[in-house]
Amino acid sequence: MTLWTATYLTFFLSLPNFSPIYSKLRSHFFQSKTLEALKSSLTQLRLIKESLESGLVPDREDWNRVASLPEPWGTLFFSSLSELRNQGAPILPSLERMILSLEEERELNLEAKTKSSQAFGQVMISVLLVPVFGAVLYALLPGLDSFKGLFLSLMCVCVLLGFLAFFWMLQMMESARFGQVSRSRRPWILSSKIFFERMIADIAGGHPPDLAWSRAMESLREQEPELLQYWGVQIWEKIGSKKNSLNNGVEESIVQFGNEIRRSIQQSLVEGRGCMDRLDSIYRNFLFDLKMKISRELQVLPNQCLKPLFILVLPSVMLLLFGSLALSLGELIK
Repeated sequence: MTLWTATYLTFFLSLPNFSPIYSKLRSHFFQSKTLEALKSSLTQLRLIKESLESGLVPDREDWNRVASLPEPWGTLFFSSLSELRNQGAPILPSLERMILSLEEERELNLEAKTKSSQAFGQVMISVLLVPVFGAVLYALLPGLDSFKGLFLSLMCVCVLLGFLAFFWMLQMMESARFGQVSRSRRPWILSSKIFFERMIADIAGGHPPDLAWSRAMESLREQEPELLQYWGVQIWEKIGSKKNSLNNGVEESIVQFGNEIRRSIQQSLVEGRGCMDRLDSIYRNFLFDLKMKISRELQVLPNQCLKPLFILVLPSVMLLLFGSLALSLGELIK
């Protein structure tokens, strides 16, 4: 009784450690809801944009609906638009960038769902193959009834290998969705977009670009302090080369994006010219480069998912087959 109590207590205490697995499953099975939320957000922003382009003033309810967009976009877009409205600055350029950001986010999610469907099929095969194959062997091979306990133990070991392959593939799918960026640096992608929108809203509101950079850095300091080591807090701060600590092309693109913004602002301050057009061009090139690199990782995902199948699933099937044959032949020899 004490052993069973300790076993169940240990199981319930270990449940929080399974949260990463739950998050992977949830992110995959609830992709459709995320896509629908992004689609409705795009529709709302486009309605406001069309109203402004036609010379109409959107109602207060239309502006307030922006705050109900999925986080963190809702709070960011609403605060940016409210600040621009209060200062009498142009809103259409900011709306176009917001729509572009949401379109890129939706396209990446949609492409990730499409490209990972084949990989997810392989995942489900790896989970179902072993128990189905074990049931077929148990029904066809004679003499396994005499070794029921041993056969079930063998099957449990093989099923465990199948689940290991399942979780390995989920990890590969999640990593490909973020362009193989390490887990601690995945928020960089979203944080860089939020940083740019906050900075550009301040510039459009009449703040100098160097001051807008510093104000946007204040929020980034709390969210991603590691990214500040690559971008720098002050616009004239000298940043050393740290490319050796970057793991892949997506991280390099994010760091290069911040450095290009710094150089563009520095050049505009020296020349005394505006930098909005150049910053907008840098942002569009960054989104395009980010999309290409993540798409490249998603394209090779099905081939990469063959690795768990050959390393874990195939040996488990062979182990189950030869183990069942050995038990059956041993019973026949007796």
